[in-house]
Amino acid sequence: MNTLVKSVIDFIVETYNSYSKSMQIFFIFLAVNIFLFMVFAIQILFWGLGYTDMNNIFAMGVWIIGDLGLVSLGGGAFFTGFFLYMLRVDKLEPIINSTVLIGFMCYLFTFVFLVFDIGQPLRAWFGYAYPNWGTHLMPQSMLTEVVFCLTFYFCVLCVELIPVVLRHKIIDAIPAFHYIGHYLHRLMWIMAAAGTFLSFFHQGSLGGGMWDVLYGKPGWFRAHHQFFFMAIVAATAGGTSFMTLCPYIAGKVMKKEVAPMETFQTLAKISGAMFIFYTTFRIYDVYTMAAKYVPSFDRNYLDIWGGYYGIWMLVFEFAACFTAIAMLNIKKFRDQEKFMVIGISSGVAAIIMSKLYVVLHGFSIPNFPWKSFAAYNPTIQEWFITTGGLCCMIAIYMIMAKWFRLFPHLDKHEHHAE
Repeated sequence: MNTLVKSVIDFIVETYNSYSKSMQIFFIFLAVNIFLFMVFAIQILFWGLGYTDMNNIFAMGVWIIGDLGLVSLGGGAFFTGFFLYMLRVDKLEPIINSTVLIGFMCYLFTFVFLVFDIGQPLRAWFGYAYPNWGTHLMPQSMLTEVVFCLTFYFCVLCVELIPVVLRHKIIDAIPAFHYIGHYLHRLMWIMAAAGTFLSFFHQGSLGGGMWDVLYGKPGWFRAHHQFFFMAIVAATAGGTSFMTLCPYIAGKVMKKEVAPMETFQTLAKISGAMFIFYTTFRIYDVYTMAAKYVPSFDRNYLDIWGGYYGIWMLVFEFAACFTAIAMLNIKKFRDQEKFMVIGISSGVAAIIMSKLYVVLHGFSIPNFPWKSFAAYNPTIQEWFITTGGLCCMIAIYMIMAKWFRLFPHLDKHEHHAE
């Protein structure tokens, strides 16, 4: 036992020392955040939500922003898989394993954050079992639909991730695992189709449908579920940018060509096209809110942009959207690496800001014009649970990139280099 422990420690130290000084500092940063994540997770789960700033106005903690952001950006996994397996855009093949892993982690940590947001994790099964039966035993809870769709799509991602794990050189050497991985890979088009079907529902429901039905909130209510459909378009636009950005950063960290530049540019082009649709939809959304829905509350649209979460959020979101459109749709910019990176980074930033707008700004708007705007001040427990969860995702991605065949192109590239 002591020999095994010593071997593990030696392996960790050797791996740590193989990286540059800046990366070693980054690893320490990750380790500290993950450690504090575990400490504060125990505190929240055992001693309750009194350690958060949640109240009757802000009914969800800061980690709900992580939930909405991860689900939306993770939606790029189903869209990329749809383009590869259903529309046969074969140029995306080199990053599909990375895409599946990112989608898997986004949904995994969505569930992790939801455990904290529930407040009583032992009642997590209520989301499945209590759909708020209405007239003629019709389910009334959109959250039930979200929970089931999230769960089913997470199971799809688990199946999609199995071939990536089984293709590790040690595991792949075992004939039974080799054939399982091979035949599962051939069935990925079925998983891609199922994932696309499920994702359209929960992307719209969690991203928009849960909010736009709240006719008592002037910042959220929209008739005909237009926010529902806009959330789906947002996931396809920002998610594909996120799926491009992550392997690009991984390649820079590893100092290797993890995928051809043509692959990045192809997915960036798809993202740019989707941002045209999203931005157009978003402009229409702002117009209808200003001209119709907010005035129905006897309010002025600009008046609901008071408080700490002001109009700057909307300006930032549109600036990021227009930057993404310009950098990713104009070929002379997209073909230049630095402008492409600016474009996909802007795309990710635009979707993150849209989720900040939904949660922080939406909760802060008073229901009545004579009340003041509210503000949310996350506690240190909330911050480290949120950042610690994201650091866990980064650590898992780095482990998979180093020791598993996350990037098939990397194997070919290294083989030719020899």
